[in-house]
Amino acid sequence: MTLLALHEVSFRHQSSSVALFKKLNFTVIAGECHCICGETGAGKSSLLQLMAMPSEFDFKGEILHSDGLRLGLVMQDPHIQLIRETVGAEVAFGLENLAFPAPEMLQLVLQALQQVGLDLPLDTQVSNLSLGQKYRLMLAAQLVLRPNVIFIDEPWAQLDDAGVVELNEALKQLVDSGVSVVMTEHHSAAFSQVINTHWLLKNGVLHKQDKAPIQKAETCPLTHLANKPQLRENTELWRLNMPAVQAITVSAQTDIRLAISPLTVQFTDKPPLIELSQELQLYAGEMVGLFGENGCGKTSLLNQIVGIDDKNQHAILMLGKPVKLGTFGQDLGFLMQRPSRQLFEVSVQQEVEFSLKRFGLPVSRASEILTQLNISHLAAQSPHKLSYGQQHLVALASVLCLKPKVLLLDDPFAGLDSQYFSYVIDALTDFCLQGGAILITSHRPIMKTRLSKVWQIADGKLTQCFQRERYFHNEPHSQLEQLSQQGQDSQQGQDFQKGQASGRQPALADMCEVNL
Repeated sequence: MTLLALHEVSFRHQSSSVALFKKLNFTVIAGECHCICGETGAGKSSLLQLMAMPSEFDFKGEILHSDGLRLGLVMQDPHIQLIRETVGAEVAFGLENLAFPAPEMLQLVLQALQQVGLDLPLDTQVSNLSLGQKYRLMLAAQLVLRPNVIFIDEPWAQLDDAGVVELNEALKQLVDSGVSVVMTEHHSAAFSQVINTHWLLKNGVLHKQDKAPIQKAETCPLTHLANKPQLRENTELWRLNMPAVQAITVSAQTDIRLAISPLTVQFTDKPPLIELSQELQLYAGEMVGLFGENGCGKTSLLNQIVGIDDKNQHAILMLGKPVKLGTFGQDLGFLMQRPSRQLFEVSVQQEVEFSLKRFGLPVSRASEILTQLNISHLAAQSPHKLSYGQQHLVALASVLCLKPKVLLLDDPFAGLDSQYFSYVIDALTDFCLQGGAILITSHRPIMKTRLSKVWQIADGKLTQCFQRERYFHNEPHSQLEQLSQQGQDSQQGQDFQKGQASGRQPALADMCEVNL
């Protein structure tokens, strides 16, 4: 049964002379899972919104919905959709509007939260959730309505590995029951168990793919799906396919840019979120990874380091001074998890130039950083109309051009394809080699060869691992088993097995044929 169809659909934004979509044809049948890939800014999110809400767009062609079709849409930034104050009220909102009986409503809400792995009291304040937890909440709020078709925008970027596992399980159950799924994703390998058909959106045209596009080496680390991964010493990460950095850390580590003494991070009247019992230091020239699962407190810790939350001022020294919001000027750069919160100018060029002018720095740096990140073509565009990934790049450019002494990056790679991931890594590496210090968060281990050390949050404890090799333990056989489970007939799995049979440990670059 056909649930949704696009016939010769074309569309362009009013502010653009170039068509975003050109005569698209696309059909969704009950029980299918489609994955749409494409480079950052290709229009993937816009396509999902067009299919879900065609009445909101001035398009050409025809979009057909079957009679009685129930649609669910999970956008890349959950803040756009979340409207209630508590977890239970958010999931129940749609059911309330459909006049479900209260006893039945409660059971459905609990089931939906369990599906997405959000084990929290129903009266939990939404404002206290991490971005990843809010994404899970939005998933639950859509799943509870039992849609016939659900659109999901870039889930890998917002979910930790355990969340990806749980979403795979939920999607498989949905597809088996006849529900159709259409997702956009740069990291399609993480969902290979459930995807039926792959598409590539390029230059406004949808191209059906015979097999999954393969991401470039290490820019898209594969997610282990066999077991719920934990951020422990056996975490697998393939090396970046780039020249190794010879020396990120300075030879004499005497320039301490950030020092954190033992502390506790917690919300008012809540159990401790993070407990630190040792001292941590970030030195000039270092790039340190802060890793932990959704909701473990990474963003809360960064907010205290910046001074947005001043509860632990006594325990945190930035550039030798107690942290206080607004004290460090151009010496401290902070990229928030939601880039839209930092964007306010009318064009990308003006956005990047704003801070440079504020601190009396050369305005020429704006064009230099836009070129380095390969987004010069966006200079005249409004940052508010860009894709989620493009907004991340613009926000990063606006803080990186200041050349601060300390750069705090909260999950900066969300929404980026493999090529832009590489541009960002190169820019951050150059920054460290010039003496800058970086603390970068992620809910999965990344960038093995680029990190000086790792700060890990697990089970409510913040600890430090100096030796990257102990943290990023190589397990090629488990990777082979995972690829085999994801599809023994896939060319990707076959290529990997050939490499193992020949005694050679292949990098993911050996299997790359499609650039997203």
